[in-house]
Amino acid sequence: MGSLFILSHFIVILFALFLIFSGYLMFFKPESVRKIIAKAGSTYLINYSELVVRLLIGIAFYTVSLLSIYELFFLVFGYFLIGSALILMLVPIKTHNKFSRKASEFLKPTYLKFIAPISLISGLLVLLIIYKQIESLNNLY
Repeated sequence: MGSLFILSHFIVILFALFLIFSGYLMFFKPESVRKIIAKAGSTYLINYSELVVRLLIGIAFYTVSLLSIYELFFLVFGYFLIGSALILMLVPIKTHNKFSRKASEFLKPTYLKFIAPISLISGLLVLLIIYKQIESLNNLY
């Protein structure tokens, strides 16, 4: 397996851990999460750092899909992340920040606590899929 595939798997694993950690924060510290959401697009550094990371995660999902037994899952999610990152890079920073602030106002702590298990389960599911993926690749060699 090439180093690009190893790096892509590593990035996807980190993203899964991020989803798990985000679920934890949404449940136990929803106000902190609301503040973080409101900051999206607030400065050029924050805006483009977020979007470049989203783009890299999308590329990693796409790359993992090339040899995956769950190709469609990784492909769709990768294309979604890549497309949304590219679109948001074209949106004016003030518009992006305005949307983020409105989203943070809408997402009440009870909503975030309700969404938290979805994030946690999604992260665990991605880890399980990656584990099965790596296990199946190891059986080939």
